[in-house]
Amino acid sequence: MIIAFQIANTTSDFNYNCFIQLALKYPTQQFIMLHQKNHVVKKEMPSNIKPVKLKYAHNTGVYHSVLNQIQLRAYLKKYKVDYYFSSNESTIPVKGITKIVLIHQTKAIKQKQKFKKTNYADFLIATNETVHDKIIKTIPELKSKVNIIHYGVEKMEALSIEDCTKIKQQFTDEKDFFIAIQKGCSSAQLLMLLKSFSAFKKWQQSNFKLVIYLDEKQLKSSKKLLANYKYRSDVLLINKSEDYTALFGAAYVTLFGGNESSFMEMNQLAFKYKVPMLLPEDEHYHSIAKNAAVYCDLSEKAISDNLILLYKDEALRNSIIDHMKKQSEKIQWEDVSEKLWDWIINKKA
Repeated sequence: MIIAFQIANTTSDFNYNCFIQLALKYPTQQFIMLHQKNHVVKKEMPSNIKPVKLKYAHNTGVYHSVLNQIQLRAYLKKYKVDYYFSSNESTIPVKGITKIVLIHQTKAIKQKQKFKKTNYADFLIATNETVHDKIIKTIPELKSKVNIIHYGVEKMEALSIEDCTKIKQQFTDEKDFFIAIQKGCSSAQLLMLLKSFSAFKKWQQSNFKLVIYLDEKQLKSSKKLLANYKYRSDVLLINKSEDYTALFGAAYVTLFGGNESSFMEMNQLAFKYKVPMLLPEDEHYHSIAKNAAVYCDLSEKAISDNLILLYKDEALRNSIIDHMKKQSEKIQWEDVSEKLWDWIINKKA
């Protein structure tokens, strides 16, 4: 059996995590990993996974989208693939191949007409109940095609007090801090975050700091915003992923305001290091993070009020961490991947 799977651009990707696990567990099976040319392929990739670089992306215009489908068909035929797992909301018609589409956002299925692309899929995988129910409600005839396999998380490994202290010494002058993910956000959104932090600082009157994770291209405009900011000495801008990962385990709370791939990566790290999240009030985030977060609308007052709440209500923080532990035990990547494998072997959704 030969399985091809397409990955998105982060190691928090559902297909990436599942099939890495399965390749290690089933070394006699063959896997083809389809990835974009700018994706980093880890050197420790199992030997029964063959990375195949795609030259054209599916979402960069009609011309490239067509070329993307042509190259996909060619690779699927070349490697005599039996199963193809797509990381996009659509797949392509290739005879003799079982095609599976991963759906993890309800926005992909708001209108039946726009969801017709999945007609080419033999099965759909919904990564949470909200998506599953939305698919069936929107297109009832797809009910027999849909299976729920939840998005997984890594095993928890909260940092020791000593390790947290070292990280704070290196980055934040030994001060506690929030970490905010703002990759892809506008200057207006960043300004609102800074105002929210100002309100928190006025109430809390301490040395608490704010670490903001940005894209490289956002740094220049962000530094201008900080030039006259009252609490600029308490704000740290970072754009290196290694700094972001190192800091995460020592963070007090993480705030999200970035793009989708940033959220999935943040969710992984939050569960891994037991860091409570502050997320936008949205059914998509609710369906994935569940009780591992506090939710609010993205307004200056709502953000500052909830930062204060998370700071002063230790019982709330402990409750969130307890929910994280319980949820994490149910959705380890090892278990999630085995459920996916069981589905493949039994050929049923």
